[in-house]
Amino acid sequence: MEDTGSLPGRTEVGTKIFSPFFDRFSLVSLSIIGVIIAPELASAMESTLGGRSLNAVVCGLIIVIPLIASSLGKLYVRMRA
Repeated sequence: MEDTGSLPGRTEVGTKIFSPFFDRFSLVSLSIIGVIIAPELASAMESTLGGRSLNAVVCGLIIVIPLIASSLGKLYVRMRA
């Protein structure tokens, strides 16, 4: 594990590669927030989707949460540069 590089889609900033700690932290925190708000989102969408609203919310969160976490990680690296 000594030759680990930056995460995919990341670039080196100067001579320093930033730790993926912020990516992991944002992914975990957004996942926890998603679990907390999923029932409220499902109940708001129930009039449109019926019984499948929770399934739609879970699928949406599975797609959206990693995208947002990755965007936050990239923004953090750009701000530190």
